[in-house]
Amino acid sequence: MPFQSAKTSIIAALLQYDRLSRLELSELTGVSPAGITEVTQKLLQQELLAETPSIDPPGRGKRRGRPPVQLSLQPGHSCFAGINIGEGEMVLAITDLKGEVLEQRHVPAVDSLAEIPDAVRAAFLAALHHASIPRTRVRGAGIAVSGIVDAEQGICRYSAALDWRDVPIARMIGEALELQAWADNDANAIAIGEHIFGNAREYDHFSSIVLGRTIGSAHYMHGILYRGHDGSAGEIGHISVDPHGILCRCGRNGCLDTIAGGSALRQAAHEKGLGIETMRDLEDLAMHGDRDAVQLLRCAGKALGSAIASLVHINNPQAVLFTDLEGFENGVFRTAIRQGIENSILPRYLGSTEILFTTADPVSLPRSAASIAAFNYLMSL
Repeated sequence: MPFQSAKTSIIAALLQYDRLSRLELSELTGVSPAGITEVTQKLLQQELLAETPSIDPPGRGKRRGRPPVQLSLQPGHSCFAGINIGEGEMVLAITDLKGEVLEQRHVPAVDSLAEIPDAVRAAFLAALHHASIPRTRVRGAGIAVSGIVDAEQGICRYSAALDWRDVPIARMIGEALELQAWADNDANAIAIGEHIFGNAREYDHFSSIVLGRTIGSAHYMHGILYRGHDGSAGEIGHISVDPHGILCRCGRNGCLDTIAGGSALRQAAHEKGLGIETMRDLEDLAMHGDRDAVQLLRCAGKALGSAIASLVHINNPQAVLFTDLEGFENGVFRTAIRQGIENSILPRYLGSTEILFTTADPVSLPRSAASIAAFNYLMSL
């Protein structure tokens, strides 16, 4: 196996399993023991890896001979900046090599696209100063954008939320921070973060669904993010679920976003006279028996669950991971999603597809954005 391919395989394995011996690395990656030694020696010289003796589990007694040495990535070797850009507040985070957030900063609201780079730069420098992080340790920046992104070029091709077309956002932010920068769709960013740092490290086939102001999705197949032929795969929010429904901002009627997205649910709740600010407020009303709240959440969850069932039929993932950015938590909406999936899915998939929900924290998106930079940096070594 060529050196570069072997190195990529070894780094990917260590991201997934944290600590591995050289023998385990060889078995997992298919790289020969000699190749493992060659690659890991260079990574140890770069101080990207650390060696630690294996510890025997309690009750097993001491093993004979020298204990096998385990290898792990050094979290402090590199840092990465991550920025989310969408309809809500922009947040910048700085993470270590394993996705631990070292510092975060809110980026002040701006009036135009041209002002974003300077605002991000100010937040970046303040974060470095406050956390005493040497600028030289920051290896790159990742940008998560609400919209269709050409990740290879770092260009946001279209964002209805931001009213952007063909914006070279990676170049703009990279020049402002004087770093190499990568951009991707926010749903892709979350999937990348889950795969290398989070709940999907053990899966080669999974779908990531983002419950936010709109509904986003991304899909991993054979351990690789599936982008489609021009990078715009995953626009589940614009599946038409009701041809006679509400006009979506994409110009078509009855998209999933208009029924199950957080913005649509807030708007529908206000039209029914429900004084809510958050999805948790709507869930609380439903829990206390408000019929309108229950109906809105059940309808939204059923529509989303039906769409996810179709996705499972097409992609056959090991798991579907929901990331809740809106704060629904474990209430009527999640229950309705599960019921919608179970009622629409073939029985053979019920036992083989895990359905997992996680509630995001305010730094989830910028952490995911930083994972874009971490992944690209590691794969380029």
